[in-house]
Order: sequence, then C-alpha cells, then structure tokens
Amino acid sequence: MQKKKKNKPEQNYCRKCERTISIDNFYEATNHMLDTNGYMSVCKRCVNDIYVHYFSIYNNIDTAIQCVCRDIDVRYSEAALSHTQSHIDKLLSQGRSADAVFGYYKSKLGSVGKLNEGYDSFRYIDSDMLDEKYNVKLSIEKEKDVISDEVIKYWGEGRTPWEYNYLEDEIYKMKGDFECSDYGMEMIMKDICFMNLEIEKLRMSSAGSSKEVTKLIEARAKLMTDGNLKPVQSTGADRTEKMSLGMFIKKWEDEKPIEKRLNNEMKEYIDTFFIGHLAKMEGLDNEMVKKYEDAISEYTVDIESISPEEDEL
Repeated sequence: MQKKKKNKPEQNYCRKCERTISIDNFYEATNHMLDTNGYMSVCKRCVNDIYVHYFSIYNNIDTAIQCVCRDIDVRYSEAALSHTQSHIDKLLSQGRSADAVFGYYKSKLGSVGKLNEGYDSFRYIDSDMLDEKYNVKLSIEKEKDVISDEVIKYWGEGRTPWEYNYLEDEIYKMKGDFECSDYGMEMIMKDICFMNLEIEKLRMSSAGSSKEVTKLIEARAKLMTDGNLKPVQSTGADRTEKMSLGMFIKKWEDEKPIEKRLNNEMKEYIDTFFIGHLAKMEGLDNEMVKKYEDAISEYTVDIESISPEEDEL
C-alpha cells in the first residue's frame, strides 16, 4: 500500500522574527527530526538577515555562507557555492541586483544534490569540509589588528575591524595626494572615504544594484568637485605640489633609490659618527663607542704626547 503524502501546510511560525506567515516564505527543512512539518523554523528573510550579519563581519561570501549553514543546519557544499557565485556574476553583468545570496545557494544546493550520486543528505554534519568535531573549518584568520581608541573616535563606533582599516587606508591615500588645509577639507575627505567604503561593500556583497553604486559614485564626484580633488582638475605638477613630505620620500625611493653601495656607506657613517658619538656621550662602553673612538682618533690631538719643544713652536 502506497504511503499517503503529507499535506503541505499553509502557514509556518518563524522563531526568529516571531511571525506566523505563508509557508512559501520558508525553505524546505534539512533536519526533519526538528522541523517535522517539512519546512525550516526560520523564514527566508531572517535567514538572509543572518547572512548579511556574517558578511558584514567577514566581508567574504564563502565564509558568510559557511556560518549560515552552521547556524541553521544546512550542508556546506563548495560545488553549490561555485554555482552560486557564477549566478551572482551573471546577474550583475546584466545590471540586476543580487540581494538574496543564501537563497541562490540553497537553490543550487538542491540542484547539485540531484546531479551527484551519494549526495543524499543536506545537513550540516554532511558538509564538504569537516574536522573530527563536525565543525566546518572556516577559512578565517582571527583578527590580529587591534583598533585603537583614537581610530574609533575619529571614524565613529560600531564598525568592523576591516571597515576601520579600509577607512584608514583611504584617508592616508587622500592626504598623501592632496593637501588637507583646514577642518572643512578634512570633513570632505572623510565623507569621500565613507562613500568609497559603501561602494566597496555594495560591490563585494553583491547585494546592491548598479543604480545604487552609480548614485554613490555621482555623489562622490560632487564632493570631490567641491574640494577641488577631482583628477581632471589637477595636472601632474599640481599633484606634485600637493604631495606631503612622506609621499615625496616614497616617490624618491621608488623612482631613484639610493645605490646599495652608497646606502651601506651612509649606514656606516651614521653608525660610527652619530650613534657611536651619542653612546659615548651617555657614558656607555660598547662596540659602537670603540668604533667611534677608532674612527675619530686620526682627527684627535693627544696633548700628553706633545713635547714642550713642539708646544713652544
């Protein structure tokens, strides 16, 4: 006797947003021991919010999807991820937005499962990359950079380490190329850095449409015009005039570096007559002091060695 197919429920309860909504707003369950009605207990919108949360932390599609798979008990598949990234690239090339990244992944995961033998389970413990504790080996390096209080105060609180580092790099490049003469100019530069950050996040997350990116670029161009910072408004000579001392030094080191021979001679000179002399003044007795004394001896007059006759002459 054929087993009767269970009827599809009309609605389901989302335990994250705490709403009862249409069943079409839920993905099919992967763990039928818990989600007994055949659908996940977290709605599609909340799953996407979880993905956006992880992407804002790690700024990486692969890592964000791995984290979501771990949280909602879904298999992580490199093949499905590759198909997802190809699909997103295709949408963007057509000028369309890609704002449901995990939804694309879940769809591709089902397709890959039907095409490959032995791919009969979609739970987290069946993922491609697992260690002995059944934890996905995330390709994440722990943040080694400690963001200083000064940097947080300058850019404002609530940002990720990656965002702070990106903003710091942007303001460094801007102040290197253009003179920041007053507070008003600094505010324009900061606003441009914030816009560059938003543009970069939209491009990398694939969540923004090309129209949103274009709008930000146009707003950035207006700010650059207000601050006389647009490339078309400055010649090569203008840029040279606006370079800071640090950028000048970098330019010289890149274009006309000191020859190794001269560099070694200069180092020897500084070690001997500057560091050695300073060490002697501090009353030290080390190798640098002896090196200095040997070098200066030929220019030193020994009073005791002079005879009275020579002194009279």
